[in-house]
Order: sequence, then structure tokens, then C-alpha cells
Amino acid sequence: MIKQDKRGRPWRVLWLIPVAVVAALSIIATGGSGGGGGNGGPDDEEAPLVILPNYNFFLADLNNGAPFTVDVGGEFTVTVNIDGLLAGNLDLNVGAANTVTFLSYLLRVNNQIDLTVTSAEGSPLDGNISVTFTSDITADVDEPPTSGSFSVFIAPDTVTVTILANGVQLVLNGGEPIDYTWDEYSDLLDDDLAEPWQRRASLAGGAVEFIIEQFFNIADILDELEPISFNNPFVGTCDMFTGTPPDGVLAQGDFTVTWLGSGELAEGDDFTWQFTECWDEDDEELIDGTITLQDYAEDIDFNTGVLFNIGFGGLGAGAPGGVIFELTFSETVEDQGVWSIPADGVLTLSGGFVLNIQQP
Repeated sequence: MIKQDKRGRPWRVLWLIPVAVVAALSIIATGGSGGGGGNGGPDDEEAPLVILPNYNFFLADLNNGAPFTVDVGGEFTVTVNIDGLLAGNLDLNVGAANTVTFLSYLLRVNNQIDLTVTSAEGSPLDGNISVTFTSDITADVDEPPTSGSFSVFIAPDTVTVTILANGVQLVLNGGEPIDYTWDEYSDLLDDDLAEPWQRRASLAGGAVEFIIEQFFNIADILDELEPISFNNPFVGTCDMFTGTPPDGVLAQGDFTVTWLGSGELAEGDDFTWQFTECWDEDDEELIDGTITLQDYAEDIDFNTGVLFNIGFGGLGAGAPGGVIFELTFSETVEDQGVWSIPADGVLTLSGGFVLNIQQP
């Protein structure tokens, strides 16, 4: 939701994978893996793949796994529970060879997520926070939202957050409105002088932003999975530290994407995405750990060629699979050519969510 400064903002995590180096081919370019949805026989001619300019998307809690949880620098932990489905809409630019660029998105009114915030020593942020979208929220990808509103409830207070042209307006329990720029809204989270309700409202917006960022991080690699099955496992190098790396950290780490299937990419297949001290020079962030992508789903209408479902995990009760995180993100700070990791600059992700993109 909020585009926070890179340094000092505990929710601001930037993705470190240079996806463009993974492969030049894609599911979209090759016509997919021939997954479900077809009605013709084996001798029928398969229609060219058609990517629509608009899709729905859905996130849900894992059916058989831990909820999505983030430990913020050891200071507090946020556990995310999606109430039913977190539903939205995507606008795409479909280019030559069906290459896809995400343009904008909408988060639907009445979506709700519940946050549980805990800290070892107690914090004004601690408690159960419900975030309910009171109108559709719209945004261009990688930009702050342009319209929408949501409410933040933590007993006994309700904060209404309304998106303005260059920030937000907060209203506590129907009282006087207070306007903030995006940076001011973000800064409330770390401001010990701010009121608890202000800090919780900031945390709620940051949490929604963080979830949507992770959705796009995974969605961005969906068209890279079939090429990986041709070149399995795929290993890429990360940036090399300019100077002395932090104590015990490799000067240059790498990442490995491994397909756990065989033959051709098919529904139900799994992938692992392993990061080994992978540093990004531009964002000065270090990532270490694994993302497991379980139970690949892909459905293409054999008659029309339209891609009408893709993702990981099923939305039905008890359906397996999803996106599972076991990751650590670390801020890195340079001083006279020597890099270090501040104790409060580490985010640890665990648990995960189901992700599906579907034809409207």
C-alpha cells in the first residue's frame, strides 16, 4: 500500500531475483504445458495460447500449512490471516509472443485480513487488528494507490484510512480528519511519539502493501517455469559486494530454481527457489532461504486457447499446495567500504498463501 523509504522502514522489502536472466522463453511464448481445460482428443490441433488483458486474482490462507508470518527485526511479529479470499483484478499489457507486463490492479471492497501482532517485551502495536476494505483500492503496479479506503479496527478503536492524491487521511472513531503524505504515513510506524492508533494504522497499510508485493513477486515468475523445466535446475549469480561483505557472508551469493517434476511441466508439480546469501547492489538487501512453490495449477481452454487459470495451490477446502516462505531479508549498511547488517534490519518470513490468477 505505501511506498516506503528503503532504509529504516521495516516493512520495505525489495525482491532480489533478477528474473530477466532466468530464461528468455516462457509458458506464454511456448503455448503452455498443455495442462487441463482441454476438451478435444489427442489428435486435435491445439489453439494458440490467448492471454487476456484482464484477470481476477485470489489469495487465500494455506489449507494445510502455517499462516503467512513476518518477524520484523526481532522487535515484533505479524501473523496474517485472510478472511476467506483476498480478491482483486489485474490489468495486463500483452505484447509480442504473448509477453506480459502487469500494469495496474484493484483490491475489492469487503476484502478483510486479520493481523495478530506480538512482541516479547510488549509494544503499543500488540493485539488483533482487522483490516477491511471499505471501497475498491486501485493502483498502478509499483506505485502508491490512487483511490480507495479501508478501516483498521483494534478494540476499542476504529481508524478510517482514505487514500488521497498524494497520501492518506486518517480519522479516529469518526473524529477530526488528519492528512498525511505517504512518507509521513509510513513514518508513523516507527514514531515512538505517535499515538498507538496512528502506528497501528501505518502498520496495517504496510502489511497490505507487503502482501501485494509478495503476490507480484510470485506472479512475475509464472511465465518462467516451463523454461526452467528445460534447464533444471537453473542457477544464477547475485551481485558481488562492493567492498568487504558483512561478517560470515559470501562476497557473491547465488540462487537456484529447481523443478521437482519430470517429463513435461504439468499440474501438481512443485518448485523450490533457494537463495544463498543473495545480495542486490541497487537495493542493498540480502536474502537467504527458500520459497517452495507447491501444486502448480494451469488450465487452458483447448478450443479457444484462452489461459483461464494459473497459480499455486487450490482455493477449495482442503486443497493442497501454495507458496511457502522460509526466508530472511537483511538490510545491509556500508561504512568506509565495509558492509554490516543492523540487528533491527532483518525480516524473517514463514508460512505462506495460496495464489490463483483466473479468467474473469
